[in-house]
Amino acid sequence: MDSQIDETLNIGSEVRLAEDIVKNVKIGSIGLIRNVRQVMKITPYKFSTSIGRDKWPATEDRNEVDWPAIEAAYREAFNLVLVDGLSEDEYERVDDKGIKELDTLLDRFL
Repeated sequence: MDSQIDETLNIGSEVRLAEDIVKNVKIGSIGLIRNVRQVMKITPYKFSTSIGRDKWPATEDRNEVDWPAIEAAYREAFNLVLVDGLSEDEYERVDDKGIKELDTLLDRFL
């Protein structure tokens, strides 16, 4: 019965992001997948790679990398796929295991 209610409310599996932060992931719909892909089209990098980095200017060997924009895109995508989103405080408290969860969270939507 609970799984039927969750499915009706578009609630999928749980992910643990920190000791006291457990979130439900939305069930992927075509519209949600499109939205996530649109947000994430700017980044070929993993979430964990982008955390806290400064912008890297272009050089002869690489294009400019706007790490803050990439991290912001991930945060926007997380708020799209997590049922209750991720508050600023929760985001700051995500631990190592949670970062690993977030690194793979969007795979099913991309």
